[in-house]
Amino acid sequence: MSGAERRGRGFRRLAAVATLAGAALLAPAGASPAFAAEDELALASRATYTLEPEALAIRVAVAVIATNNKPDLVESTASGTRTTRYFYDGANLVIHSEATAVAARAGDSDLAVRLTPEEGYTIAEVRFGRDLYFGQSLEFTLTYDLPGGAPRSDSDIRVGSAFATFYAWAFGDRGDVTIAVPAGYEVETTGATVTESSSEGATLLSATAIADVPEWFVVVVADRHDSLTRDRLDLPGGERLLIRAWPEDEEWLERVGGLLRVGLPVLVEKIGLAWPVDGEIEVAEVHTPLLEGYAGVFYTNEDLIEISEELDELTIVHEASHAWFNSDLFVGRWINEGLADEYAARVLDEVSVGGLRPRGLSPSSEGAVRLNEWSHPGRISDEETDARETFGYEASWTVIRDLVGEIGEEGMRTVFAAADARQVAYVGASEPEAVTIQNDWRRFLDLLEEIGGSASAEDLYRRWVVTTEQEAQLEERARAREAYAALVDAGDGWLPGFAVRDPLGRWQFARARERIEEAGAILAIRDDIAEVADRLGIDPPGSLRAAYQGATTEEALASARAAAAEQLAVATELAATAEAVRASRDPFTAIGLIGEEPERDLEAATAAFVAGSEDRAAARAAEIRTLLDTADDTGRTRTLAGGGLVLAGGGLAAAAVVWRRRRGPAAEVAAPEVGEPAGDAPESPTALVPAEPVAPADPEPAEPGAPPEGARPYATLGGRRPSDPAEPPAAEPPTPATEPPDGREGDEHVRDGA
Repeated sequence: MSGAERRGRGFRRLAAVATLAGAALLAPAGASPAFAAEDELALASRATYTLEPEALAIRVAVAVIATNNKPDLVESTASGTRTTRYFYDGANLVIHSEATAVAARAGDSDLAVRLTPEEGYTIAEVRFGRDLYFGQSLEFTLTYDLPGGAPRSDSDIRVGSAFATFYAWAFGDRGDVTIAVPAGYEVETTGATVTESSSEGATLLSATAIADVPEWFVVVVADRHDSLTRDRLDLPGGERLLIRAWPEDEEWLERVGGLLRVGLPVLVEKIGLAWPVDGEIEVAEVHTPLLEGYAGVFYTNEDLIEISEELDELTIVHEASHAWFNSDLFVGRWINEGLADEYAARVLDEVSVGGLRPRGLSPSSEGAVRLNEWSHPGRISDEETDARETFGYEASWTVIRDLVGEIGEEGMRTVFAAADARQVAYVGASEPEAVTIQNDWRRFLDLLEEIGGSASAEDLYRRWVVTTEQEAQLEERARAREAYAALVDAGDGWLPGFAVRDPLGRWQFARARERIEEAGAILAIRDDIAEVADRLGIDPPGSLRAAYQGATTEEALASARAAAAEQLAVATELAATAEAVRASRDPFTAIGLIGEEPERDLEAATAAFVAGSEDRAAARAAEIRTLLDTADDTGRTRTLAGGGLVLAGGGLAAAAVVWRRRRGPAAEVAAPEVGEPAGDAPESPTALVPAEPVAPADPEPAEPGAPPEGARPYATLGGRRPSDPAEPPAAEPPTPATEPPDGREGDEHVRDGA
């Protein structure tokens, strides 16, 4: 509420309570008495307020018609008739306390005026210069000036070439008011209703037949914006401001422009974001009461800052910081106001006196409100609103100061950067994703903790910010975050995909927990895969990690789980195949595998698995298992086919082979030459001869026709054919070798390029 309004409503007019002089006059006997009128001294007025910016004043002229309505009093007495005549010799009018050059005239005569100051107004006692009897009237005019108060003075009146404001009221018992404002000013009024018209470019505001004079007032604001100064401030960081001051207030121009010149670069450095305004911001001086209880206002949709004439340094930098701290960056009054206060104070610590801090208060102090419920009242019009606003600003500043003090300016810069880029708070393995959710109090909390590393933010929220209902959300959030932290820990370097992190950042905690469970199931399968891969002596393929960390939707997460199950199945099949490949083989199986290399095939299968080709690995494993499963039959078939040839040429070939296999060490099966069909039987039994001859431990006498010492034991039997074919003797399975051929270790190893 403006001072004019307070004064207009706060005082009670003393008009028409004039100095009354009475005289007892004798009149002729039988004189007729007159009836008394309702008003004993009626004061009808016609007031004119004229704004004169050149004179830096408002001229006030009040034309008054004073009429004595108090009739004579005629009384009968024992001695005759006595008549009492009443007259007035002056009248009291209530005028502005700022009034100067007060004068009164009746026709060509000056009237004496005596002034009596009261709180908020002045009583002007106008002397008539003669006695005013019943039925008589006197016309006079009271004039005075309302000079514009100096900037930052206690006066509610300002008059200048660019701006003027004053308050007007009516006089007497009833009257008219006319207010004249020169051309070029835009005029607004509050208070009583007035009619607006124009005459030769001037604006005329009028009200007639005002009956409730003590309650009538109007506040006039006349703005000639083009007459404000136009001082440009262009800074190296791209900050462009236009300083608009009253031409009569050079101090405001110098102080505001000077502080912004040195303070804005520091503010940019501390916030860490580029100047966010395209074009220039106008910074304009405003009469303090017009801000309706505030010291400054930033109109973000107009790129306009209005700052009180009071020259409060915190306010000046605070309002400039709202170029960043507004709903484009954060949604929440307490967030932006707290940030503006804290960063303004930090700038002033470096460029001015500094040392500013929030007042000490508690969550139960006068005017207390949960900060998420602290909304803008529009104007501060009563003590309750004032207390609530004071608490809101101081509590917001308290919370933000604690947060910045904890994580530091650098930590806050990362928070601001993430908020500005709409970066997800819960970061995964790849570049942080962009989100569409607004930066409200919930996301601000996530950013403070996940990006800034704050450990106190949630406690501060519980103490100052959230309502009872919202505190329940914090409880649910805490449970979801605990599950998420356990998931990250179980991941051991595998970070959840966006499908898990996005609902957590949106505070969709039920959905987040479902996806955390799904992701946890994938990690459990991953661990099983790793165990099997370890038995194979290989590393698991990287495709599952990529699918897990890259899952952006619920469908992608389900697909990753299916891929994990498939990968585990393939790994398990490879492990079983490896065991089959490394198992001991009977002679027929060994013969059946002549020309085959299941070890190499296993290497190729595991290599395909490591490379992420699970289908190829599974197919190769199936081929190996089929090969191993059919090798016995293949060996028997080959043996029978070979035995027929041997019997045709000599009856002891098969027995010699079996005997040597029984008595000698395990022999390495020779691989077929390049280009030789792997599945064909060898052209002669020499294909079964070991690379190096090994003499038996206890040599027996050589049989007739036996090859000389040192010859290959699987040579043909040259011309020794039995007369009758004989069945080859049953062969005993050879004793398993204690180590693989060539002295290799028993574990298979993946070969590059397999």
